[in-house]
Amino acid sequence: MTIDPEKTGLGKSLTIYTVSELAGTIRQGLDRVFPGFLLIEGELSNVKLSQPAGHYYFTLKDAGASLRGVMFRGLAKTLTFVPVDGLKVLVRGRISYYEPRGEIQVVAESMEPAGLGMFHLEFRRVREILEREGLLTSERKRPIPPLPRAVALITSTQGAAIWDFLRIGEQQNRLVPIVVIPSRMQGSEAVPEIIRALSLAAGRPGVDVTVIARGGGSAEDLWIFNREDLARAILASPVPVVTAIGHEVDLTVADLVADLRVATPTEAAKRVLFDAQSLLGALERARHRLGGLLSVRQERESARLLSFRISAATFSRRLSHWHLWVVRAQDRLSSGMKDGLSKRKAQLAVSMSDIVHPYRRLSGFSRDLASTRERMIRKVRDLLGEVTLKHALWDRRLFHGNLVDFASLRLEVSHRKFDLVSGMRLIKGRFAEKQSLLSVLLRESDPRRPLSKGFFLLERDLGLGLVTLENLPLQGEKIRARTRGLSINMRVEELHFDKEQEDEMKER
Repeated sequence: MTIDPEKTGLGKSLTIYTVSELAGTIRQGLDRVFPGFLLIEGELSNVKLSQPAGHYYFTLKDAGASLRGVMFRGLAKTLTFVPVDGLKVLVRGRISYYEPRGEIQVVAESMEPAGLGMFHLEFRRVREILEREGLLTSERKRPIPPLPRAVALITSTQGAAIWDFLRIGEQQNRLVPIVVIPSRMQGSEAVPEIIRALSLAAGRPGVDVTVIARGGGSAEDLWIFNREDLARAILASPVPVVTAIGHEVDLTVADLVADLRVATPTEAAKRVLFDAQSLLGALERARHRLGGLLSVRQERESARLLSFRISAATFSRRLSHWHLWVVRAQDRLSSGMKDGLSKRKAQLAVSMSDIVHPYRRLSGFSRDLASTRERMIRKVRDLLGEVTLKHALWDRRLFHGNLVDFASLRLEVSHRKFDLVSGMRLIKGRFAEKQSLLSVLLRESDPRRPLSKGFFLLERDLGLGLVTLENLPLQGEKIRARTRGLSINMRVEELHFDKEQEDEMKER
């Protein structure tokens, strides 16, 4: 459509395009500039497989630019590998303009690996070194303290990670102090800052765990966390280290060597900082249960004390009764003795006149008096013995039940103490045996152990790994024989197999 210049005031006619017309013109121009197939080399990023359509969507990039791409299902089925982020590929396809989104993209006809990208290659190199040293095993990882005294947070003060972590700390637990150690989280200058922050965190008194938080990013942003020096600094930390530097799909060497790896700073805060409210609630519930148990025990002991007091009062009344009976018996005995003496005196006075031989009569009276005294003394002793026996019987009935209860309780406590000590000794013995077995297995599986006995490791040139039956060197290839303190460079002249090995190779 053409506009009259007099109506626009621009002095000449202008052509107005619709968006579709302009998009079609751009597409036609691209088709004229790039009429056929192109070969494009780049690194894959943001690879996604749409379901259930089966199309691959991706981005090709290098150090200076990026280009969106798509490979439809029919051609994607012919791939002999799985496209992943970080893989360097060679794509054959056509340049197209996708009009609905206004994007230039490459429609891939074929795709072949062109080697690993720089970031992925560095990740594999450092991981293989640490695996050979046995530093990536799960047994090496330390447990995170459930109740830390303080937490060190290494992160950038400019990002959102610090605020996510502090927000969870404010909501979940204000009892544990959070020591923030600022550090850059991307760029080559960030590595020495993070290493210095790890050293500062280890020197802070009371810090029981260190958290490195970033919160995701591109492969370029996370590349520094594949550095070997940073990985060894994390391994050298005297306290456990938690990493939250990428999303769930991102994985770095720092995540592999950390004692705990989580996806986000928020999750790291929830795992490291215990829930103070839940802990206080549990303590309060335990306090109520203990108070209830103490109340029940107090009521039980009060009932037993009341029963003892009632029994003691009953015994006291019976003892008073027996004491009164003894006193009355003594009174009756004394009265009887006095009455007997009085009668004897009266009879003696009446018979005084009839005494023919006074000395003989006096001697008889003395013998009778002594005999009567002995009988009275025996009777008093018998009465006192009977009272003492009854007192002992009542005392035994009173205290026997309580002594049996206390003896039973004491025996039960002794049995439980013996069971507890035996269980602790058994658990300690099992842990000692397990630790001894793990030490032996770790010592026997040390890859450097054969070297101490004089053996050599054969390595292929150009970083192709160790020489094995599945990884044999070629004729004329250089290999290296390495042992402790000695390395020998050699060249393969010829390979010889014994008959059994040759037959096995043919069968393969």
